[in-house]
Amino acid sequence: MAERNFNLSVSESTLQNADAGTQARPRVLCVAPAWNEGERIARVVSAVPSEHVETTVVVDDGSTDETAGYAERAGATVILAGVNRGVGAAIRSGIDFAIKHGYEIVVVVSGGGKTPPEQIPRLLEAITRDGVELAQGSRYLEGGEFLRMPLRRRLGTRAYTLLFSLFCGHRVTDASSGFRAFNVSLFDDKEIDLWQDWLDRYELEPYLLFKALRRGHRVVEVPVTIEYPKTDGIAYTKMRAITDWWKIFRPILFLGLGIKR
Repeated sequence: MAERNFNLSVSESTLQNADAGTQARPRVLCVAPAWNEGERIARVVSAVPSEHVETTVVVDDGSTDETAGYAERAGATVILAGVNRGVGAAIRSGIDFAIKHGYEIVVVVSGGGKTPPEQIPRLLEAITRDGVELAQGSRYLEGGEFLRMPLRRRLGTRAYTLLFSLFCGHRVTDASSGFRAFNVSLFDDKEIDLWQDWLDRYELEPYLLFKALRRGHRVVEVPVTIEYPKTDGIAYTKMRAITDWWKIFRPILFLGLGIKR
């Protein structure tokens, strides 16, 4: 499996592999933020590999359809946000749940099915085997792929990743991927503060990757498939041009220039 490893040396990995054999299996929580996903959320929950994930939490971000009901019937624990706050706030609610209930690893998947949960073991392996703290899925690494991805998104994700790498000072291949797993202990670093109101929407995910890299945490990219679902026969995304693009861009601008922390 091809991986891009930022901060983990071979000697560290060897020591961590030896230690892993004597440790109990970590508790893993899967978080799926969802907004008006309907039946799609049931397929996502059902596809989460139970042999690797203890609990799946769906954070219903103010849906006006039956998302919560589909998720619950599929076996998920459902958190109702009440109003639409944004994907960042939804992920944060899942992290709060993990911290409160003693989970050690959180994996984030798309409630719409864009990040097939069958690939979760790839991300978890990087953490449990190699001892990294954040495993970021990449559709652009060797072994990764993208399906039904609109041309404007291909161009946009490539351009965004280039800008992210320049501002962050670390080269990555897929900065806009929402498919990742991380150790909850990452938040022992108080300089990584997800609990800021300006991170409620698309800002939280690039913020987390940027801060983890800048703070010297062990980060690796893992090849994954990103699959854009079909609606009425065409691929779709809920991200809006301009307004939402600004939301994912401003964390790297603010952090790169020291405007935010």
